[in-house]
Amino acid sequence: LFRVGIQAKEVSDDDRMPANLVFLIDTSCSMRSSDKLGLTKASLKEAVSRLDERDQVAITTYAGGVRLVLPPTRGDQHDRITAAIDNLRSSGGTAMSSGLELAYKQASRMLSEGEITRIIVCSDGDANIGATSPQEMLRRVKGYVSEGVTLSTIGFGQGNYKDAMMEQLANKGDGKHYNIDSKRQARRVLGRDRTKRLQDVAQDVKIQVEFNPEAVQAYRLVGYENRAVADKDFRNDKVDAGEIGAGHQVTALYELELTEEAEG
Repeated sequence: LFRVGIQAKEVSDDDRMPANLVFLIDTSCSMRSSDKLGLTKASLKEAVSRLDERDQVAITTYAGGVRLVLPPTRGDQHDRITAAIDNLRSSGGTAMSSGLELAYKQASRMLSEGEITRIIVCSDGDANIGATSPQEMLRRVKGYVSEGVTLSTIGFGQGNYKDAMMEQLANKGDGKHYNIDSKRQARRVLGRDRTKRLQDVAQDVKIQVEFNPEAVQAYRLVGYENRAVADKDFRNDKVDAGEIGAGHQVTALYELELTEEAEG
């Protein structure tokens, strides 16, 4: 096995860009358990506690319908934001598509040059009302990505959690996908590592590894199947690739079959 590790530039919390965040929360019946909506609320409080006057927060929800719970609010108004989080309740179906449209409308209100504007979807990945595939949903709002609004997803819950849906949404939205299954994980994703989750130091990154055929006669990349880029597209900037957050670490593993002449 051959391991490749890459470390991105660190950015301190003091030096990070202001963040405009829209939390889009799934409050449907499928989110009723404590490891879903309950953990979502605890996670949001962890994220909000780290924000300050540079930032803005809006909260939208979707179930059978959609609702603006909190209009864009300055990040240091912790009590007001926390009160809105505490009032979240689960009921109804799952109109994720309509929820995305409402979230993007709030994000466009906060969009400003030199600032991060990101929608963060918190859900178990279920969608059963309206357009339900990632392609359909992102097609309706794809213009916002080019304007500077990115979308990340955080998955909650076990059992019926649909990680494929959540990962594809984040991929199409030029964001990242995470899974939170405990308060400890919430503190890591939205607390300790918040800057690397929010601020990218590079976008549309492609990484290429070339092996010497005199030493390696066969190789196989372990994982990353859905991130493969055709050789002809490696230097084509129009082909979408990955985003790298501040301080982010990327690890790739290759399985190698060496030639008889290989040494060292």
